[in-house]
Amino acid sequence: MFERLGEIYDNKERYNGDENDHDELPAIFWWFPKQEDFIPPPPTDETCLEKMERISSTIKLSRNEITEILYSDISPEEKIIRTMEIIREADHIKQLFKECEADPEAKKKDVGELLAKCRAGLVDYQANVNSLDISKFAMDMKNENEFMNGLQQQLVPWMDEGEKVTGVPLEKPKSFEQARETERQSVFFAKDVRKANKLLAKVEEAAKRLARYQTTAEGQIEEQRMRFKKIASVAASRVESMRDLLIRWEEMNNSVEKDALDFQPLTQFLKCYAIYFSSS
Repeated sequence: MFERLGEIYDNKERYNGDENDHDELPAIFWWFPKQEDFIPPPPTDETCLEKMERISSTIKLSRNEITEILYSDISPEEKIIRTMEIIREADHIKQLFKECEADPEAKKKDVGELLAKCRAGLVDYQANVNSLDISKFAMDMKNENEFMNGLQQQLVPWMDEGEKVTGVPLEKPKSFEQARETERQSVFFAKDVRKANKLLAKVEEAAKRLARYQTTAEGQIEEQRMRFKKIASVAASRVESMRDLLIRWEEMNNSVEKDALDFQPLTQFLKCYAIYFSSS
């Protein structure tokens, strides 16, 4: 990238186009500030009355913004940024008010009355500013990130993988050792399901701490809860079935050694095998 910038400089390259036509400009030029967004600094010869007028207008605009920060669904990150801007603006107008108090014009009766009203408004405004709690917004941001990470980065991928595992039927065991290995894998997956259940509970707790979109979060969790119930049901059924099959298989093997394969253990094993693997 820097080599290309060097080429542009060395070759004196220039972009030929209409700088006022946004659609024609390359994206790299879009960051240039617009003329209409420029706010000129106050005049150096600003009077006391003009300063108080500026304080009053700033307070009115900031109050609306404070209301939006406190009661709207804007993101916690934006709340933090806008709160910091308001705090900086509040410090600025306090300094501006001190300049008004030190101005000789403040001794005039009519200006003094306006100054008293401005002071009262500034006190009330500062109370509104103090109601903005950046630490709370930071905690809201942390809770939101924990919920989204738990849901999207951990729970949903596990559900996707769990559905793949339960969607594939168990292979028919051709020996007792193979059946034991299948049972071991089923138990291992069932333990993983219990871990996922704890993860689901953590995500549910994180959703309760959200400062916004709780209804949406509850709907997302309910969707994952339904998926989990199906996966957990299959996992539990597989463990139970394989353990039952192993018991029947072992009874049949013992029957071969003791009484030359009694009819009852054999029929019970065949019935059990047919039930559990009829659809395989």
